[in-house]
Amino acid sequence: MPPRRPRRRARRRSPARPVTLLIAAVVVLAIVVGGLTQVSRQSQGYDADSDRALAVQGTVVADQSNATAATVRKVLDDLPSQTRQGLQAALDAAVQQSADESARAGVAAQSTPLGPVATQFAAAFAERAQAVTQLRAAVDGFLGLQPVPPAGAPAAGAESGGGTLLSATQTTNRIAAAGALLSRSDAVYRSVRRSVAADSGHGRLPPSVWVTRPQAWQLGTVAAQVDLVATSSTLAATHYVVIRTVRLNPPALPTPQGTPANVSVLSPTSQIGVTVVLANQGSSSEPHVSVRFSLADQTSGATTGQVRTTSLALGASVTLPGVTLRVRPSTTYVLTVQVIPPAGQTITAGTAVQQELQVAPGT
Repeated sequence: MPPRRPRRRARRRSPARPVTLLIAAVVVLAIVVGGLTQVSRQSQGYDADSDRALAVQGTVVADQSNATAATVRKVLDDLPSQTRQGLQAALDAAVQQSADESARAGVAAQSTPLGPVATQFAAAFAERAQAVTQLRAAVDGFLGLQPVPPAGAPAAGAESGGGTLLSATQTTNRIAAAGALLSRSDAVYRSVRRSVAADSGHGRLPPSVWVTRPQAWQLGTVAAQVDLVATSSTLAATHYVVIRTVRLNPPALPTPQGTPANVSVLSPTSQIGVTVVLANQGSSSEPHVSVRFSLADQTSGATTGQVRTTSLALGASVTLPGVTLRVRPSTTYVLTVQVIPPAGQTITAGTAVQQELQVAPGT
């Protein structure tokens, strides 16, 4: 009979081990939860600061936008009684101001990590700037106006109304479309304002409304205003291009004794340069203005001539490219500089200059 193996005594597990693991797990969980809670608190504080920062910067932009909106509403209400120059200046200023406000709103949105709220804030002011640009293009296109670019800026493009004239229907539709865009921007801004107020920072943006009377932007109302503009005496186009100055090179010498006062004596030369400054004193831009230069030899009766052409914006002056004319010493000429009147110009005062020139004998 084989010997009996000694029976192993079962190990007794210590009851303290599971308790230790449980305690460790609880400690780790507490650390994780505490860390997340701390991060959440810091994030909420950061979001609250961002919310308040957008409200502070946005208030400045909204106040400026409200001022621009008031100006645009007044211009539209008084549209038929405006002058062409006054209307152009007001529209140009509104376009510039709304563009500046859109740029500031974009900077404010980029400086805060509020995501869609900041994006919508910038979008509201961008739409307002777009609507004002469309409004100006519609009015300019109907009246044949041309925006005056700021000093140093390039000339305005075709979208600003300096090209083909718009019909009354086209103008009405475009102004109404600009109003619809403004209404949409107002709705977007209201949504942003509510979101900023409800966020953790409880920021407060001021009200900002461009369309205070929706009916004023409806097709019927706009069409009536456009009809009044079409018959407005103050907005009727007038054409009046005049000569400001005529300069000679070489310049005239002091008049010798015994020479008639209306004769300009030039030093001996074989050619003269003539430079002219034109001014647009009418109420509309002039895309095509021509000036004729003629020089008549008083001895032979021969006449030579040249023509220079330019465009003239409303209220602008321009120096034409110089004209060079051949002459002979000891000869008298009559120089005539005359504006070829643009279509519609009936006033002739200041449109022509005639001067007798006497070239001195050569030495």
